[in-house]
Amino acid sequence: VSNLLATGSDDGTLSVWDLRTFGKADKATPLARFTAHKTPITSVEWHPTDESMLGVTDDVGAYVYDLSVEEDAMAPASKNVAVADIPPQLLFCHAGSRLFKELHWHPQISSCMMTTALTGFSVFIPSNL
Repeated sequence: VSNLLATGSDDGTLSVWDLRTFGKADKATPLARFTAHKTPITSVEWHPTDESMLGVTDDVGAYVYDLSVEEDAMAPASKNVAVADIPPQLLFCHAGSRLFKELHWHPQISSCMMTTALTGFSVFIPSNL
């Protein structure tokens, strides 16, 4: 979607903005904000063919978010604090490297991803995409 901008910050916040709302209010607010990351976001990239999919890296992992997933208000709240912090939009986590720096989607193999990190690079296809 050409009107959406995804940003990552040093405090680990991932935000999705609607560019059409910029300049219309005193302070723009994001459409979505995720605070599950505890280390700086180092890379953000939209999926090349699926408008709702977003690849993200921070120092400890590579993640796939599906922004079309909505939170189920009827679902019982988790009593496990660690699970409660995971947003329902988070579909996949790859943590096989150290200090991730970049993530890119393969332009022709739609579910294939590549990451670079201090410990090398990885090419993989998440099993649930």
